[in-house]
Amino acid sequence: MLATSTLASADPALFNPQSGRLDASRIASEIQLPVSTIAEAIGKKAPSVRKHPDASSLQPELRRVYRIWVAIVDLYAGNKKNARIFLNAPNKHLQNQAPVEFIENGDLKPLEAFVEAISERQSA
Repeated sequence: MLATSTLASADPALFNPQSGRLDASRIASEIQLPVSTIAEAIGKKAPSVRKHPDASSLQPELRRVYRIWVAIVDLYAGNKKNARIFLNAPNKHLQNQAPVEFIENGDLKPLEAFVEAISERQSA
């Protein structure tokens, strides 16, 4: 679970205004990744995610991607451009892999742990 301060920075643009649920298409657009990459990250098939990007069945896994993104944006004081650079740059704390590689491979646990550690360090 990520630090509570991460949730205080909720980005309404990532939610479908009609349903109030997270929207995979909006998240993909924000992070500048294809919807198919988000689908892969959450273990779903791209066509169904494209057709119903805010389906209730997607919400638990979309929340994981959302928390990671919001925490990284918070790390960069709201600067989404720098957050995107961070996602794409190799990171020595992640065995010189870029964080986006974990998203592309559907392996969110290392990113969740990394972001949790950063969030805890910032709040200390």
